[in-house]
Amino acid sequence: MSNLLVNHAGGDPAGYDVPSTGIKVFEPFKSCKLAVFVNASDEPIYLALKGVPGNATNHAVVSAGIYLTPRGGAYEMNNMNMGYCQVWAIHADIGQTHRLCVQVAS
Repeated sequence: MSNLLVNHAGGDPAGYDVPSTGIKVFEPFKSCKLAVFVNASDEPIYLALKGVPGNATNHAVVSAGIYLTPRGGAYEMNNMNMGYCQVWAIHADIGQTHRLCVQVAS
């Protein structure tokens, strides 16, 4: 599967093939009301909420940040905890990719 871009107008789901080196899976935008991240793989994925919009530096670290359990572990950013920061994802299965599903709404 290839990486898909998140539609920042909201509504369209996206998916990312997360490599063991990390990848940015969310870039903040002011009208965002909801962002949901679901681990669709059989390995743990870790999220890092960090960075400056537009910055391409990987901030995700294995065994740190938000732990998403395999096969359905999820994290939601909504009006109670929406921060305007990037979200990065990473896992420990070197050389493999694992799927992270993302749903964004504005």
